[in-house]
Amino acid sequence: MNIAKLRNHPFLLLVLKDGASEGYFTPEFIHKTKQQLSDMSLRIASDNLSIIYADQIKKGCEIVLGMCNLGLLELCDNDTEKAKEIIKTQGIVYCFRAGWAKYAQLKKVAPSYFESISITRYALGINDTSDIRVMHSAFMNEGYKSAKLVEVYKNIAATYSANTPFIEDDEEVLKFELQKFLNTAITLLLIDSDKKAFTSTAFQLLETYLTSTNNDVVLAKIDTCINSFSEQLPLLTKNYLQEIGALDFNELKGIIKQQENISIYIQEILELPITVANEISGDFEGGYDFHADDEDDIAYLRPDNQ
Repeated sequence: MNIAKLRNHPFLLLVLKDGASEGYFTPEFIHKTKQQLSDMSLRIASDNLSIIYADQIKKGCEIVLGMCNLGLLELCDNDTEKAKEIIKTQGIVYCFRAGWAKYAQLKKVAPSYFESISITRYALGINDTSDIRVMHSAFMNEGYKSAKLVEVYKNIAATYSANTPFIEDDEEVLKFELQKFLNTAITLLLIDSDKKAFTSTAFQLLETYLTSTNNDVVLAKIDTCINSFSEQLPLLTKNYLQEIGALDFNELKGIIKQQENISIYIQEILELPITVANEISGDFEGGYDFHADDEDDIAYLRPDNQ
């Protein structure tokens, strides 16, 4: 990349140009290399882009250039002499495959994150001097974070999910649900419960405690519960949750501080079983609580034709 910055072209193109001018690459070799680059560009365009027009073929060429550039830099570590040797002895397709292997690492780290990264992000224009390795490293770092989110979500959900957890591809949804699990863990500690999910009785206890206890007392106890909960987490999990701000509990504390409509808002940020949520929201009377009205409740859920 040093010569790329200096001479305003991607590393790969400069190596080919220098090698040709020095007689290191024969005209026949350069012709063959250009043909291979063209063939790979058409293949990329047909497999990954829309109907092939001139601009799409150009984009295919830029993607191939980016992949080859990434692969060559990975193979030679910015050594121009080694780069020329690799191109001459192994060929340009070898460089492309090395770059594609780097790109494919994203899928192994975090498949859902990989799906969100368009192959066009690896396109490289002929006057583009940016270090594609830096971009790829940034993608890898984000991929690891994405994988860590799913791992932490599953671990926390295994303990605190009141319902069957569904692994979303949307990271914002995962973080939202994860925060619900964590809020549940803290509020159960707040009422000195040893349960890992709310029951109707436990939620009533929480509601009573929050509406009848001084704010400062509640907030002080929440901080104690947070510290206690955090200390029990595995170190890597704790560090990750701190990094994304999930152990700040700002929303939970904010609801408690404002007091107004606390009974309504608190249920929105907790992981409640479907039956408890139904009873709280009044979706149907009683819920599955073994009362005399259960048959009516079940009928309410039944399709009309049954």
